[in-house]
Amino acid sequence: MSASDPSKGQPRARRVRARIEAAYEDPLRQVFLPTLDLSESGVFLLSTESPVIGSQAQVVLELPGHDALLRLRGTVIRVQTEPVVGFAIRFESDASSAPALTAVREFVAREKHPG
Repeated sequence: MSASDPSKGQPRARRVRARIEAAYEDPLRQVFLPTLDLSESGVFLLSTESPVIGSQAQVVLELPGHDALLRLRGTVIRVQTEPVVGFAIRFESDASSAPALTAVREFVAREKHPG
C-alpha cells in the first residue's frame, strides 16, 4: 500500500456482491448507477464516468428486504478501470448515518450467511 492509500492500516470490511440500483449525488450530478458490491463501510458503483477521488457524495440505496430508502454520505476513495470500470465510496460514520449503516450491516450479514 502506498502512503496515499486512504485505507492504509484499516482492515477491509466484509463485502458482498450486490446488484442494487443506487442514486449517486455530488455537487455536479445526480445519476442512477448499479452497485457491484457493498460493505458496511462502503460501496462500489459501476460507471464509465467517475468523479474525482476525494469528492464528497451521497448514495441512496433501496436494499432488498428493507422498506425505507437509505441515505449515506461518503467520500470517493478509488477509481478503477480494470477488471471493471467504476469507483468506490467510503461511507461516513456519524450519528445521523447510524440507522442506515446498521441496515447495510444487517444486509451484508444476511447475504454472507443466507438463512
